[in-house]
Formats: sequence, structure tokens, C-alpha cells
Amino acid sequence: MSEPDDPKALRLDREQARQELGETVAELTDKLDVPARAKDKVHETAEAAKYQTLAAGDKARDKAEQAQAVAEEKARQVAEKVETSVPEPVLERGKQAARVARRNPVPAAAAAFSAAALVWWLARRRRS
Repeated sequence: MSEPDDPKALRLDREQARQELGETVAELTDKLDVPARAKDKVHETAEAAKYQTLAAGDKARDKAEQAQAVAEEKARQVAEKVETSVPEPVLERGKQAARVARRNPVPAAAAAFSAAALVWWLARRRRS
């Protein structure tokens, strides 16, 4: 170590003290800058909310996909059960009607609506 009276050592000590004091002042200034700290807190909160929203969306999407898979499996099971319990000629007619309805959806919808209206009219007529 150098002697305390050494001008070079004193100058180095003074420069180090200035640097440390500058860092301390900067830290205190940051702590006392309330608007900047509030802005940082708002930004952190917004980022956390975005993350939570994305996570919730992913979770909901996963649940929807699981529900869709379960529904598809149940529909497949019901279709298999119907196919095994319905006589072959009736099953073929149903498949043929489904193919026709897929090719011509408007006439099929009109026929279904007409049939529903007829059933409604007949049921109403019987009550009177």
C-alpha cells in the first residue's frame, strides 16, 4: 500500500470515492423516481396478464380438443351400435339418403322443414 501523503494514491482514492458516490446517487435516484417505477410495474403487470391470457387460451384449446376427441369417439361408438342393430336394407337406404343430402343440402333441408311443418300441423289439428 502507498503512503497516505502520496498524491497519486490520494487521487485514486478520491476517484474511487467519486465513482462509488455516483453509483449510490444513481441508485437513490432510481428508487425515488416514482413515475418510472410505476410505469415499470404497469409494464410487468401487463406482461403477466398477457402470459396468463395465453396460458388460459392454450388450456381452453386443449380442453376443447379433448372434448372433441371424446365426442368423436362416442359418435363412432353410437354409429357402430346403430349399424349392428339396424337391418342391412334399412342401413343402406339411410346411407344413400345421407349421400343425397350431402350432395343436395338445400332440397334436403327443405324436405326436412316441410316434414316438420306437416307433423306440427297434424299435432295441432288433433289437439283442436
